Amino acid sequence: MNPQMMFQRICAISGIVCPLLFFLALVVGGLLPPLMPGASAADISSHYQQHANGIRLGAGLMLVSSMFYASYTAVISAQMHRIPRVHQTVLNTQLASGAFACLTFLVPALLFAVTAFRPDRAADSTLLLNDMTWIFLVMPWPPFMMQNFAFAFAILSDTRATPLFPRWLGYLNIWAPITFTPGVILPFFKSGPFAWNGIFVFWIPAAVFVVQFTVNVIWLLKAINAESRETASVPIASPAT
Repeated sequence: MNPQMMFQRICAISGIVCPLLFFLALVVGGLLPPLMPGASAADISSHYQQHANGIRLGAGLMLVSSMFYASYTAVISAQMHRIPRVHQTVLNTQLASGAFACLTFLVPALLFAVTAFRPDRAADSTLLLNDMTWIFLVMPWPPFMMQNFAFAFAILSDTRATPLFPRWLGYLNIWAPITFTPGVILPFFKSGPFAWNGIFVFWIPAAVFVVQFTVNVIWLLKAINAESRETASVPIASPAT
């Protein structure tokens, strides 16, 4: 088996491993459903004290999930490169935005770790750290939008009779990040559908996030398999005598 193709497949499957670890981290820490933004400092502090070890473990899992997002981003760029006439700027936009998006996994993981490190601190300090963590976790949708739009642009630029990816996948990668945008107004709400635990800011984006990743991974694997077949069919040139 070609080790180059195997490495690509592992990177593609990272697109499943990343959200799996991310949501597992929240479950392990007792953070799913999310803590209520309108909860009192005493309630938030009590949660961290009761779930300190779970949140510490979850922070580690969330931290690791960022690593898999990086490899997932890399394989998208590799397959985009196979589409004819896609400019390097499009590839760089996807890659740079994906690298930036890794921070939306990494930074909240570190903040969860910091908050759970001393759960016996003053309740107001725990509340502040908790607010920072959830806002850092839920609000930063722009890097995902730029990354997905660049991927979609490449897909829709493929005018061949048999494109590498179906056109509807491009539209999916345009529509999906648009569902994340309500997060921009979460600082105005401590309850309701637009709070960080609300249906429009957390639950719908979370569901779309998982569906989008799953579909992208399926088609990335198909593209990698096609590349593997093309590579295998290319005859090896005989050495010059």
